[in-house]
Amino acid sequence: MEQIFGDDKLAVAVKEDGAGLIRRAYAAFGWREDRVYSDRRYADVVHFDFARPHKIPGKDRLQLLQVRFEVGVNYLGKANARMPLRAAVIGTLVALIGLALAIYGAFVIAMSTTTVFFSAGVGLVGAGALFAALAVFTAVKVYASDKRKYGIIAAVLQQNIEQIIAEAAQITGVGDGH
Repeated sequence: MEQIFGDDKLAVAVKEDGAGLIRRAYAAFGWREDRVYSDRRYADVVHFDFARPHKIPGKDRLQLLQVRFEVGVNYLGKANARMPLRAAVIGTLVALIGLALAIYGAFVIAMSTTTVFFSAGVGLVGAGALFAALAVFTAVKVYASDKRKYGIIAAVLQQNIEQIIAEAAQITGVGDGH
């Protein structure tokens, strides 16, 4: 009987540090690498072209696992990207307040005609320096908290991804998924 459908094709672009996981996972899903090439614009991006026979045993389950894998990898990337985000925003905002206070304080000192204004300017510069220190302290605390929180989320996602790959490998008989 002649084959009605050709091979299924799939193109995937991934950061270089995730290429090993993609290779291993898609092999477990029954895909074979047809072509691997670097991105023309981004040095840290790798492109994969995969193919597999259209008709394979367990295809429906493999497709479901593949979708779950891809969702997990996307969430894992988001979790890793969010670790420093809140700390950077909060630290930047508090530092900007400190900078504004320091600049205004310097302006008051430069324009002061009395000791009261001069002292107020020095106080504002001091408050600006205090806010700058507060920005660093707050950013470090928020980062540590978010790293812990998103680290737990990332670990659970990584575990789920490994279970998905292992189940796919069991269906296709391609290694053990590792």
